[in-house]
This record gives sequence, C-alpha cells and structure tokens, in this order.
Amino acid sequence: METKGILRIGTSGIVVPGKKTDYPEIYRSGSRLAYYSSLFPSVEINSTFHKVPKASTFAKWSSEVPESFKFTIKLWRGITHAKKLKFNLQDIDFFIEAASQIENKKGCLLVQFPGSITSDYSEEVEEILHRINTFQEEYKWQVAIELRNISWYQEVTYDLLDKYGVSLVYHDLAASKPSFISQKVNIVYLRFHGPTGNYRDSYSEQFLNAQAISIRNWLLENKEVYVYFNNTMGGALNNARYLQDILIRP
Repeated sequence: METKGILRIGTSGIVVPGKKTDYPEIYRSGSRLAYYSSLFPSVEINSTFHKVPKASTFAKWSSEVPESFKFTIKLWRGITHAKKLKFNLQDIDFFIEAASQIENKKGCLLVQFPGSITSDYSEEVEEILHRINTFQEEYKWQVAIELRNISWYQEVTYDLLDKYGVSLVYHDLAASKPSFISQKVNIVYLRFHGPTGNYRDSYSEQFLNAQAISIRNWLLENKEVYVYFNNTMGGALNNARYLQDILIRP
C-alpha cells in the first residue's frame, strides 16, 4: 500500500538485541545508540526525564546517528512533576536550549504530566506550553503532551492544544487513555506502556495488526506518525520490530 506520510517508530529508551559482542561487526566498536539507529528511525529518550544532560551530550547523540534519524526528548520531571507545578520557568529555557543541540534531528518534545495533575491546573499547564512556544521560532520543536487524568479530555483542552500546536499523546494506560480526536497539527503520537500498563509483557500480533491499520490510514492522510513502545521490561523491541516490518511491507 502506498503511503504519503512519515513513520517514526522505536522504543522508549535505547533497546537493542543482545550484548555488544552480538552486534554486527560494524557496530561493535561504537555505541548502543549507533547500533539502535540501524534498527529504527527514531527513539524516545526517557533519561532526560530524570536528569538534564549537558548540551554537549545532546550534540554527541546527534553525531552518532544518520541524518534522517529523529530524537524525541522527554521533558525533565523537575518541571512536569513539580509539586503544584511550581518551578523556575528558566528551567524550561535551560532544558530546551540544551536539547536543541540535537539540531535537525529533533523529533518531538514529550511533555508528560502525572495523574495528580488534573484540569484544575490548566493555567499552569498553559504557562508551560506558552514558555515552550517562545522558543519555536528559533528551535522549531514539535510538542506532544501526555495527560494521565481523564478530567482533561474536553473541548477546552483540545482548543488549548490547538492554540499552541501541541499533539495529544494517545497512550494506553487504562485509567486515563484518551480517545482519538481531530487536531490541527499534522502529528500523531502513540505511546504503548504494556498490555497491562506496567511496562512489561508483550502485545499480541492481533493487537499490533489492528494498530497497523490505523497507522496506515494516518500515513495515507500525510500524517507524521510517532510510535514508541515503553514496555521496555517486556516485548518493546520485538513489538516495535514487528509493527515496523508490517508497515513497511509492500
């Protein structure tokens, strides 16, 4: 089936098969990231959620992958998980300026809030989105937001996301997964946390085949589709490979 859009698929974190001694010889002297980039066109970096790397680290990552490779970077938890979302706004500036050393290999900036952040915090969330937006002319990040409280899923939220050109992440955590909506942005972002939401286990081929149908339709609509498997203590690698294989199959 002919596709028009762009598929960015990978794992949440760098997941590769086997030990370095098992890599193809050409990759054994290099980094795990370099080998990973031969398997998938994109990665969702979660380590940035726990600690903000130096700008030089982002630049090094960029140097280890092909020109077409895209990094999705998860925003630091000191921002998204701060108590009552009270933090220094300059932390956003520092993070984006460092992460932007990835340059033309930028994928999405992933902004994930915990379940404790309800729609009562809409003003604080908008302040974060507004601050990020001030960098868009210079750095041009595609921003995706993962919400984990069902109170957000209403028109006023979708209007807010459209206002700032932000994509809603479609995740599969049972207590808070969103329904699909029509957005102005051309990005679709799928995030799979494991069949039971515990970052473990493996998705069935039946489930992955069903996802492939939806993804093909988005690609035919010329969407840029990001798909990441976060069941990294389970079948993330095999699930991502299977889905990628059936999507690129003629």
